[in-house]
Amino acid sequence: MDNRFAQLIDSLGKPGADPVAMIRKGLPASLLGDAATFMDVSATRLRTFAGLSVHAANALSARKGTLDAAASERLWRLADVMLLARRAFGDATSAAAWMRAPHAAFGHTAPLDWLDTEPGAASVRRVLEAIALNAQ
Repeated sequence: MDNRFAQLIDSLGKPGADPVAMIRKGLPASLLGDAATFMDVSATRLRTFAGLSVHAANALSARKGTLDAAASERLWRLADVMLLARRAFGDATSAAAWMRAPHAAFGHTAPLDWLDTEPGAASVRRVLEAIALNAQ
């Protein structure tokens, strides 16, 4: 698996992951492209999600820079919720499709669009936990 966003998701499920240190250090800006590929969404959508302009994202990627703490936290949050979604749906493809699709529980918008804030992410997590419970 050479998608670093998929590797990030996998690392979150293992003991010893230190999200606070990871976020404070800053995630690599190039991870945005891997996340867009993994989620099957446009790079623009992920840049907007992370709160970055095209110019800022391109400049960071060109110099192999890291995202600031706010953008890193949003990207980490996406990975964290995707781990839960993968567990609820059984595979990454189904989980990503669910995250992209509008749902009534989210005002007919995609759960992905709720992850830019922690309260929105908490709502998505609650729905995913209910889905996982019903699947058992």
